[in-house]
Amino acid sequence: MNERQKTWNEYKRLLRYLKPYLGNFTFATLCMILVSITAGAAAYLIQPLLDDIFIKKDRDMLKIVPAALVAMYLFRGVARYVASSLMQKIGQQTVRDIRNHLYSHIQTLSLSFFHRHTTGKLVSRIANDIQLIQDSISIVVYDIFRESFTVVVLLSLLFYRDPKLTVIAITAIPFSAFLVARLGKALKNVTRESQERMADLTSLMHESFSGFRIVQAFGMQKYEISRFKKANEKYFGLILKTIRINEVSSPLMEFFAVIGVAAIIWYGGIQVVEGTYTVGSFFSFLTALFMLFSPISKLSRVYNKIQQSMGAAGRVFEILDTKPEIANAENAKPIGRLSNAVEIKNLNFSYGTEPVLKDISLTVKAGSIVAVVGMSGAGKSTLVDLIARFYDPTSGEILFDGVDIRDATLESVRGQIGIVTQDIFLFNDTLRNNIAYGQDSLPDERIVGAAKAAYADGFIMEMPDGYDSLIGERGVRLSGGQRQRISIARAIFKDPAILILDEATSALDTESELQVQKALQNLMRNRTTFVIAHRLSTILHADRIVVLDKGKIVQEGNHQELMKSGGVYKKVYDLQISANAGNA
Repeated sequence: MNERQKTWNEYKRLLRYLKPYLGNFTFATLCMILVSITAGAAAYLIQPLLDDIFIKKDRDMLKIVPAALVAMYLFRGVARYVASSLMQKIGQQTVRDIRNHLYSHIQTLSLSFFHRHTTGKLVSRIANDIQLIQDSISIVVYDIFRESFTVVVLLSLLFYRDPKLTVIAITAIPFSAFLVARLGKALKNVTRESQERMADLTSLMHESFSGFRIVQAFGMQKYEISRFKKANEKYFGLILKTIRINEVSSPLMEFFAVIGVAAIIWYGGIQVVEGTYTVGSFFSFLTALFMLFSPISKLSRVYNKIQQSMGAAGRVFEILDTKPEIANAENAKPIGRLSNAVEIKNLNFSYGTEPVLKDISLTVKAGSIVAVVGMSGAGKSTLVDLIARFYDPTSGEILFDGVDIRDATLESVRGQIGIVTQDIFLFNDTLRNNIAYGQDSLPDERIVGAAKAAYADGFIMEMPDGYDSLIGERGVRLSGGQRQRISIARAIFKDPAILILDEATSALDTESELQVQKALQNLMRNRTTFVIAHRLSTILHADRIVVLDKGKIVQEGNHQELMKSGGVYKKVYDLQISANAGNA
């Protein structure tokens, strides 16, 4: 498929979003046709204006022509207002639908997708790219129809007046159209590159603002400013290139148009002098010709706009065409709340060609607590990510009550899993809404009960607005221990059957850890719990400890059994005891 065909297919795909608004679109189109007809009528009236009024001095025509002009332009104004308003509304509705579609689709994509794409670049797709698409739909579609109809009406009038003269007049149009097409192709490429640079800028800003503590702690403000200026300069250069390509098209069109006008004036002037044409007929033709240049010039700009929007649309469609790696199977069925066991059978998993987990088999009874320990890179977090079905195993299976989770709906699997990690994510919202995440109509008693169970109610009630206090982006107005307890309250509120604690206390001081440990005890009660912890002191009372080394299970048992048998667990434990003694 060549580039032109690809562009046309992308634009047709974009226009499919207009389908729900076809009724209003048809009415707006009819209004635009009426506007275009009035343009031809205005040029046609030049002939009776000059011949009948100014040359023949016909008093009756002096009454009719001005009145007709007033009535016609009143009608034209109303039709133009209706058409423009409706088309822009349709454009805005369409862009809203595309933005909703893109955001909704991104929400369905797998965890690996977010590992491959930075947050800043995704935000740029939804904000900046769709802004360019917005111009192509809300303005360009209106201009395409209005100016195209106007060109058809005026060309019809020109051929009606003099076909030979019309052919002479439009001879230059194919040359200018060829140049505009070449410029449009260049513009599409430049626009796509400029959107990539804007995505880089957005990503850089997101990183810098999110990591402002590190930036200031290392005194790297000047370095970050320098990075931003360099990226911004690249974007600026591409924008200048876009402006130059955009602005050269109109002068080219005008130049070729003037060649045609000069030939018309020379040839038409001879006809008037020889009496073949009346003055009114010639000037009516000339007026229609001059009026023709404006819509043709606008159509060249419209073409450029389309090329710009297609650069952005291509980036949007790339994401919309991305299929989620983890999705419901064709005959997936919901499963009930876990009541028997989680079974892991002969599980293997690789990132690409790199094996991470090898032949893992494990049975965890409902309601029991299993700790997963091992050196960094042993595969602990990957194992629990597979249980939550963020990834699918390369081979083997994970079963909830005997059902392979790949045969169950994602909603029913993840609906019974709660996750608390050291990398706490809270929303820039109230404490109430963070605890009852996504649930707007549940009673306050449940929210308060979850907060009390997480030992969070005390500090919440000390805040100015209690549960309605805003906590800032990522909970920046709370301490580390407070954020952790809110995340635990959120998990308690969800009431999951399966709980995953991934380094949930590793970043806390001793006092905060004691509070969080109490909250975790309430959270783990009567739940099947998988605990990943660097601090082995936090898992001494686990029902079972599984030791991973280089992706394999090398030991299993409780703390006392593992200490007696030696091996990796005892080595890790002794290292931590030595480290704690050295820091004392």
